[in-house]
Amino acid sequence: MSDDLSLPIPQAVELLRGLMEVLYLSPACASGNHSRCDQVDRFRSLVCCCPECEHADLAAGLPAGADVPLLHLAATEAEQRASHVYAPGEQLGIRQDLHRSLTKTLEERTRLSETNRLDLAVQLGISAVLVFAPRAL
Repeated sequence: MSDDLSLPIPQAVELLRGLMEVLYLSPACASGNHSRCDQVDRFRSLVCCCPECEHADLAAGLPAGADVPLLHLAATEAEQRASHVYAPGEQLGIRQDLHRSLTKTLEERTRLSETNRLDLAVQLGISAVLVFAPRAL
């Protein structure tokens, strides 16, 4: 397999399933107790995608019930947060724990180079959050 991600459909479906499994709904959020959401299931490396916690909120500042949003929009490099990973030259970044989980999934399921895996993890993370945890974006 090369770095272009031209996968047969069954393999692409399996990769998508693995990437979607990185996002989950925390038990605290499922019970409506969003202030107790830990955002990450540290035992399984899963990242909570609850829209009620505003984890996907792009607004600056910290939303109620979430320490760090899944996505962060930085107009300049100076505004980029250490808690997020941004693709080179891009303004939108994903939280580091989500990036680690996606990179690990890509490493296990593809033969991409490390550089391509890291960049693709950011792109896939942004797409996954916008699709699975939408807010008024």
